[in-house]
Amino acid sequence: MNTDIPSTNRTLQKVKRAWLITWEFAGNHAAINDKFAAIISWRFSDRKIREIVEQIYVSEFLSLPEQIAYSKNKRICPHKVQYSMLSVSKELQESNSLPSQIPFAESMIIGGNPWLWARIVYDLEAWIEEGFTQHLKWKEREELFWGINGVKFEWREYHLNRDV
Repeated sequence: MNTDIPSTNRTLQKVKRAWLITWEFAGNHAAINDKFAAIISWRFSDRKIREIVEQIYVSEFLSLPEQIAYSKNKRICPHKVQYSMLSVSKELQESNSLPSQIPFAESMIIGGNPWLWARIVYDLEAWIEEGFTQHLKWKEREELFWGINGVKFEWREYHLNRDV
């Protein structure tokens, strides 16, 4: 058991890899009280996650008449899901005729400000303290770069609290 987690926990769950979907924002004017949106099995394809993320966004931001229209025609969504981009080294660009950036299927966003961010995370842990605060802790790959020796990245750990 992880020693960083208080012994007063009522529940502890762990998974090595999962899709985590959170609300993100820039500036207090767009702040979201509860950043958590969903945890989904990593076995879901990026195509399925695109559908789920778009539906969550539509449910939160479109009016009821707009949601009915969206149910008939998916193209009316004001924002489209976009993949995050992976930087490609000059060597790979030249040797394989690749652009400087390529879509990265394990990370995607939708929306303006705020926006939904879905990405594969690692070492995901969730627990509830006696005071009914839920905690979520995970690791993400950041500063991804595809070079001649493969994909390089930095690990960064995050923590999210949620009051019940």
